[in-house]
Amino acid sequence: MTRRRPCVPSPIIAALLAGLRRRIRRYVASEGIARLVALLGGLFWLTLVADRFLEPPAGLRAGILLAAAAGLLALVVRRIVLPLAAPLGDPSLALLLERRFPHFQDRLLTAVELAARQLASEEAHPALLARTTIEAEAAAMHLDLRQVFNPWPLRRSVALALAAAVSIAAFAVLSAPAMGIWGRRVLLLSDELWPRRTRLVVPGFEHGPRKVARGSDVDITVLADTSGEVPEVVEVRYRTAAGLRDRKPMDRKGQADPQRDPYQQFTYRFRGVLAPVVFDVFGGDDVVRNLQIEVVENPTIVEMWLDLEFPAYMARQPRTVRAAGLMQFPQGTRIRVRGRANKPLVRLAVEADPQDHPRPAQTLTPEANDPAAFQLRLPPLAGNTTLLFTLHDADGIKSREPVRLALAASEDHPPEFSVRLEGIGSAITPNALLPTAGRVSDDYGLARVWFEYEVEGGKPARQSLAQFEQPAVEMEIHHALDVRPLGLRPGQKFQFSLKAEDRYDLGPSPNTGQSERWVLNVVTAEQLRTMLEARELVLRQRFETVLEDVMATRDLVARIDFGQGPPQAAAATEPGDAAGQHDRSPQRVLAQRLFRVQSAQQNTRKAQSEVAGIARAFRDIRAELVNNRIDTAELQERLEGGIATPLARIADQMFPELDRRLQDLEAVLADPQGAAPLRDAALAQLDAILTAMRGVLSRMLELEDFNEVVQLLRDIIASQDKVRELTRQRHRSRVLELKE
Repeated sequence: MTRRRPCVPSPIIAALLAGLRRRIRRYVASEGIARLVALLGGLFWLTLVADRFLEPPAGLRAGILLAAAAGLLALVVRRIVLPLAAPLGDPSLALLLERRFPHFQDRLLTAVELAARQLASEEAHPALLARTTIEAEAAAMHLDLRQVFNPWPLRRSVALALAAAVSIAAFAVLSAPAMGIWGRRVLLLSDELWPRRTRLVVPGFEHGPRKVARGSDVDITVLADTSGEVPEVVEVRYRTAAGLRDRKPMDRKGQADPQRDPYQQFTYRFRGVLAPVVFDVFGGDDVVRNLQIEVVENPTIVEMWLDLEFPAYMARQPRTVRAAGLMQFPQGTRIRVRGRANKPLVRLAVEADPQDHPRPAQTLTPEANDPAAFQLRLPPLAGNTTLLFTLHDADGIKSREPVRLALAASEDHPPEFSVRLEGIGSAITPNALLPTAGRVSDDYGLARVWFEYEVEGGKPARQSLAQFEQPAVEMEIHHALDVRPLGLRPGQKFQFSLKAEDRYDLGPSPNTGQSERWVLNVVTAEQLRTMLEARELVLRQRFETVLEDVMATRDLVARIDFGQGPPQAAAATEPGDAAGQHDRSPQRVLAQRLFRVQSAQQNTRKAQSEVAGIARAFRDIRAELVNNRIDTAELQERLEGGIATPLARIADQMFPELDRRLQDLEAVLADPQGAAPLRDAALAQLDAILTAMRGVLSRMLELEDFNEVVQLLRDIIASQDKVRELTRQRHRSRVLELKE
């Protein structure tokens, strides 16, 4: 077995390698520190210039600071920590010296490697190893290790580090305030700004974002201090929540005089702002950043209720209504306005529309427990008025347009009459009864109703009809005024009307309403009978005309030809009949039939209306006789049973039946076989009507004869009275002659 023995390293070589190891580590540390200092200096100047001219926001500065710290840490680890921690073995150092100093001729490397191992006797001869070591020691004597290193990288790094350190120190000495600002802004992330030649002020944003109403125009004002440099252009750079970015120049307002004006004004208007806006203002070397416009809802009233308390005389219960549009209430109504806004309020300004009755503006505060609610009590409503509510909310927003509340005061109108005088004409007898019929109404209740009358030459008098303890909005009128107790004389004029008062108590007196005022002539019973008889004569003449029209209608229906020969011959009297005898086409014949049927229908309806009117007129005559107390049972029977009732039956029953038969005939004119019987039925109805009308006419003539007899008797009586008066006068004159 071969014996191994250790090789002891040479102390000279060990010292040489240890010295080289120390120098390498010192070189690496020095260069790393110099580079670190140079980098710190570069970062200082870079951040100084960037922050001075760009003034990045605090977030960006924090990012730059973190990036710089990461870079410095990477440099320290890569250039200092890792190189210093790397192992430097003796073989590596010996190889370095062999390359730098060729005169070692591998002796140093051989001696170091063999000394580091246990060698067998046959691997290396001890004498040769000792000689190699001695020769390596001899070559290492007086060796300058500085020649191993390249000094220029270290010198360059040190020079850069010195330059950075000196420049920073000089800047700190010469510009201590700027150095402090840099430290506070870059290291402490302060929002302090760099000194500027230009100073811009943006009013309205001192307390943070400015809140504006959605959709409103926002005016931005920028003030440039005239004690510094006033920029020629000020620019707004904005960005919206939707991602829109833009820049706009601001409008310069006039030319500020530094001796007189502290600021030069610039303005810009954001139109119709619907979403939040963030903007910066640039002017000269100054910039104002991160100005924010927040969009909030415009304050408005979302609901409004009116609590109504009506005047006591109306006897109406209080009620609450919702305000919508023009609100109309009675005069004197007390109103409490209750409203709610869409957001909390600070105050409300209430004023009347200048076009209405002006009154001082009033300021309201919202309810303490509900800042969005408010109340307002109004004085009794006297006239039309419009209230304007201007809202100021907790965001400092004023409503764009005032909210309008239009109130209309409805006057309490006088009672209204719808009354007619029944059964009385323009003349009455001293014993007449004056019936009235209709209704009187008032919006809020009647107090009393009465007749008011006046005899010619006398004073007005009244006769009470009704008084109401409880409000009544309507009263049916079926009352008559008896003039017999008044002692009227023929030849006088009598005037009367109906009057009513309501319960209105807000003025000096209640409202008074009046019906039509009737003016009547007072006549004798004989005079009134004569007037009524004249009316009867006129009515008879009208009736005779209607009778002739019905007879003509009967002839017209009889001439409707269905090809089987008419029931009675008649001449062609309508326009076009003569010419139509030569045109017997089916269309022409059908047109003639239709014309005659429609003409008959028109005549029938006209005659029906006339007969109904004559019937009413005779009943009016009868009513006047009764109301004037000059009627007799026989006369009433003649007028009502002999004339008015038969006429009413003709108008209400017989004429409608004729009209129905004519309509049935019109529907089948194209069918001669079906139409002929219907024509005959219409003719039969016409004959019945004519018979009835002739019967009524005979009663009219009888009445006329009766009236003539009565008139003759009146004339005889009048003649006797006249003879008696003449005899009395002659007798009186003879007595006087005898006395003389």
